[in-house]
Amino acid sequence: MERIDADVCIVGAGYAGLTAARRLVQAGLSAVVLEARDRVGGRVWTRYMDDGTALDLGGTWLGPGQDAAYALAKELDVSTYPTYAAGATVFVNARGEMSTYRGVMPKIHPLAIVSLAQGMLRLDAMARSVSLEEPWRSKRARAWDARTAGGWIDGQVPTGTAKHLLRAAVRGLLTADPSEISLLHLLYLVRSAGGLNELLSIEGGYQQDRLTGGAQAIADRMARDLGDAVHLEAAVSDIEQDQDGVTVKGATVTVRAKRAVVTAPPALAARLRYDPPLPADRAQLLDRMPAGGLTKILAVYEDSFWRADRLSGQSVAMNSPIETTLDASPESGRPGILAAFAFGPLARPLGRLAPEERRRIVLDALCARFGARAGEPIAYEEHDWEREEWTRGCSVPHMATGILTQYGPALRPPTGRIHWAGTETATVSHGAIDGAIRSGQRAAEEILAAAR
Repeated sequence: MERIDADVCIVGAGYAGLTAARRLVQAGLSAVVLEARDRVGGRVWTRYMDDGTALDLGGTWLGPGQDAAYALAKELDVSTYPTYAAGATVFVNARGEMSTYRGVMPKIHPLAIVSLAQGMLRLDAMARSVSLEEPWRSKRARAWDARTAGGWIDGQVPTGTAKHLLRAAVRGLLTADPSEISLLHLLYLVRSAGGLNELLSIEGGYQQDRLTGGAQAIADRMARDLGDAVHLEAAVSDIEQDQDGVTVKGATVTVRAKRAVVTAPPALAARLRYDPPLPADRAQLLDRMPAGGLTKILAVYEDSFWRADRLSGQSVAMNSPIETTLDASPESGRPGILAAFAFGPLARPLGRLAPEERRRIVLDALCARFGARAGEPIAYEEHDWEREEWTRGCSVPHMATGILTQYGPALRPPTGRIHWAGTETATVSHGAIDGAIRSGQRAAEEILAAAR
C-alpha cells in the first residue's frame, strides 16, 4: 500500500475533481486525485472508433451561459463546434403517427400547443422566484417542496398530449418519473439554467455545442497536466479526519492531507466510511439523492444520411422507450451518428432485455423515424449508466418531496475538513458539465480561503 502526503486529497476524477485539483495546483498547493474507475471523466465518457471518431456515451453538450466550461476549454486549447440542428424534427404521436416540424412545438392540436406553452411559461415564472444560493428559503419553498413535479403537471396542464410531453421533458431532464421529483427541485434546475427552453433547446440552449475530440477531451488534458497526481483504480473506502488533517484510504494508496474534496455521486459518497461519522443532516442528504436511469445509444453510419432528407436528426416520440434522438455526428458529418436516449422508468425495462432484443427495438424506432438506412449502422454502442458500479445513475441526482427544504442547507458547506463538489452542488448549470466545473472551482476556493 503506497502512502502519499499532500495538501489536498480529491475523491473522484470527474470534471469537478479534476478542476479542483487543477486550480489548487495552480495556486501552489499539492493535490492527489483518487479515482475508482480505470479512466477519468466521471459521468462524461468518450470512447474512440478505430478511425479516431469520438463517441460520447455520457455528458456531451455545452450551451450559452456555461461560461466556466467554455473558459476551461479555451484554457486547454479544446475547440467547440455547433450541434447540427438544420432541418426538421420528427414527431411520433401516441398513435404512432409521424409528422415533422420546425421550431419548438410539434404539430399537435392547437389546444394542446396552448396548454403546453402555458405550462412551460408557468414553470419558468415560478422558477424565477427560486433562490439560486438558498432555494429552501424561497418564498413558496415549503409548498413547492411538498408537491411532486408530476402532481403539478397533472393538476395544471389540462390536455393529455401536453401533459404527456411535459412529463417526458421532466423525465429527460432528471432521468426519473415526475412523481418521484420535488417540484422545488425541478424549479431549481430550471432557475439554474435560465429557463425551461434553455434546458431543452439545441440552438441557444444546453445542447448547442460539442467539444472537438469528444466531451472527455478537457478532462483528459487536465489529467495529463496533473500527471502522477491522478491515481486510477483507487476506489476510496474510508475518510478519517482529525484536528490536523484527513486520512483518505484507497484501494491502492493512502493519502494524508490537510483537507479532502469528495466529488463522487451522492449514492457512492454515502457508502464511504467516515470517522468521525458525518453530521446527521449531511448523511441523510446523501442517502436521499438517488440518480435516475439513463441509457444512451449511439448508432454510427457512413454519413449523416438524414440530412439529405432535410431532417435534423432530432426526434421526439410518445409511447416509445426511445423518447428522443439527436444528431451526434462530428463536425464534418462523417461518420453520421444518431444518439438515442431512454430515461428513468423507460430505461430500466429496456436494460433488462437481452442485448439483441434491445438493439432491435432501438433500430426499429430509428428506422420508423429516419428510414430503412437507420437499421444498418456500421457501429452500435450503448451504455446503461444505472448499472455502472462507480456511477449508479445519470445525469444528476434528483430529490423527492421534502428533501431540499429539510436537508438542502447541508448540500455545499464543508464538513470539518471535508469539502463537497459535483454538479449536483452547483447553483448555475445544475446537472451539467459546466456545473461540475463550477463546483470544483468553488471547492478549491474554499480550501484556498481556509489556507489564507
